[in-house]
Amino acid sequence: MKEFNALDAQISTAKSKNWKVPFFTIWTGQAFSLLGSHLVQFALIWYLTIRTGSATVLATVTMMALLPGVFLSPFIGPLVDRWNRRVIMVVADTSIALVTLILALLFAFDVIQVWHIFT
Repeated sequence: MKEFNALDAQISTAKSKNWKVPFFTIWTGQAFSLLGSHLVQFALIWYLTIRTGSATVLATVTMMALLPGVFLSPFIGPLVDRWNRRVIMVVADTSIALVTLILALLFAFDVIQVWHIFT
């Protein structure tokens, strides 16, 4: 019986050490995702400042970016807690990447308008 307990202890120790690799993989991915999102946000603010020179436009865009989170978080949060976190992170980051790609294409072809940023 002692051999079984020693084996359980070894397996438990091995499992407790294995959490680090997935954690740091996800953490690193999220860090790059947040860095990219903040760079895009900075670029959009810079573009709007140069294009419009209006503090009202900047305030309106900022408000429109924050309000969905403020109003939807209390309702979406409990639902998201029931779903697979990994799938949610992948879907969210993929959606952000697609929107960023669309904005990059609009800038590349020089067809970007202020209303694109509002939407």
